[in-house]
Amino acid sequence: MFNWLKMKEMKKLFVLILAVAALSSCHNYKKDAQNLMLVKDSLEQVTAYRDSSIASLLNDFSAIQANLDSIKEVEKLVTVQSATGRELNSSQKQQILEDLALLNDLLQRNKAQTASLQKKLKNANLKIGDLESTIKGLELMVSNLEAQTQEQNIQINNLTEEVRKLNVDVSQLTQRIQTVETESELKSQTIETQTVALNKAYYAFGTTKELKDNGIIEKSGGVIGMGKTAVMKKDFNKDYFTEIDIRNFEYLRLMAKKAKLVTVHTAGSFHFSSEKRADTLFIDNSDEFWKASKYLVIVTD
Repeated sequence: MFNWLKMKEMKKLFVLILAVAALSSCHNYKKDAQNLMLVKDSLEQVTAYRDSSIASLLNDFSAIQANLDSIKEVEKLVTVQSATGRELNSSQKQQILEDLALLNDLLQRNKAQTASLQKKLKNANLKIGDLESTIKGLELMVSNLEAQTQEQNIQINNLTEEVRKLNVDVSQLTQRIQTVETESELKSQTIETQTVALNKAYYAFGTTKELKDNGIIEKSGGVIGMGKTAVMKKDFNKDYFTEIDIRNFEYLRLMAKKAKLVTVHTAGSFHFSSEKRADTLFIDNSDEFWKASKYLVIVTD
């Protein structure tokens, strides 16, 4: 009996094992493997998208930071040039204006890049573990970049205003200098004109008849027509005279046997070439010679 029951139980167990085996043989392991591959591919795509997004965000951030560094360098250059305290020439002022234009261009590009970075951060929607804190860190850096950009914009506006004022100051200074130079030139011209006028003198020489006929001299004094001397007429003919500059007038060739001065000149300030002939009149002291008169009249024989 016991054996029969044992055999019966063994038979049931054998049937159960066959059933389990049959059921096991019906499961589709190939399909499970395919599903696992799909999950693996999806995870790899997510990872690749995540890495690509982070790389793109970091590249944008680096570009913006490099732009800000460029802005700071150009700003330093403009600050140094505009703070020299010296008058700037046209090329230096033009260089400052070009640098300011470059700063404005860099700022505009920074604004566009910052806006693009913010949009990418918003659309990234990456919430995978530690990556979420990385995104938040990037958002904070973008916010800081935007603040720096605004600060740079204010500084550039201030620099532009300083350069504008500098241009106005330089323009006013240039105008004052031009005014002073004009006044100085006018004064110099006046002084030169006065100097030329002060150093102008006139001479005429010839025989008594020549000088009388040309309205230069007349006879005066004497008694009953005797002892008259030659003197300059009050209304003498000025056109007959030759104009000279006494600073360069040292002698006058007469080529005469005798010569006598009609006009008054300081004794000792001149002499003739020899006692026997009056070929040349030499002026030894110009200031003394022309002190009494700027007209020289000589009667020759």
